[in-house]
Amino acid sequence: MRSCLLLPAFSFLASLSGCGPVDDEPSIPTEASDCPALFGEDFTETRAVDIGDASSGTFVPYADGASVRLILGNQGSMMITPWVQVEALPGDAAETCHVVRLANEFEGPLADDPRGLAAAQFNVQFIKTGSFLVSDGAFYHPFAWDREALEGQKLELTVTVRGDGYEGTKSVSIVLE
Repeated sequence: MRSCLLLPAFSFLASLSGCGPVDDEPSIPTEASDCPALFGEDFTETRAVDIGDASSGTFVPYADGASVRLILGNQGSMMITPWVQVEALPGDAAETCHVVRLANEFEGPLADDPRGLAAAQFNVQFIKTGSFLVSDGAFYHPFAWDREALEGQKLELTVTVRGDGYEGTKSVSIVLE
């Protein structure tokens, strides 16, 4: 009888010591899905592009000067996790693949630090939502520095999106928090 009680008691105690969010760290959103971007190199059309947050289920563009929260990634680096939105046209498919490039330009002390990630490029799935195509998850955009070095830093974040026959670019100034 005693051994029958030890296992449930141990399981209960183990559940109390589980690993949850630490220090009010936000959860990491789902990463955008990879896909093959198969289209030509002729981008004759321009479309409106925006970068922002859709963790609530609704895309909200970053405004110039907005604070963007840093998240501790699974591999230990600090990152931001933006979503990207592209103007959709009536003939666009419900799911499309785009080439997305995120580029950083820091102001202040990090501007000339060679450890910084200057740019990253992704092939990502987009889903048609009304009059927009929105990335089907967040972009994991990591940095080389710790939270203390990044907090309060101003960053010009530029997104360039290429689709079948079109491209668009948007830059926004954000503050890392």
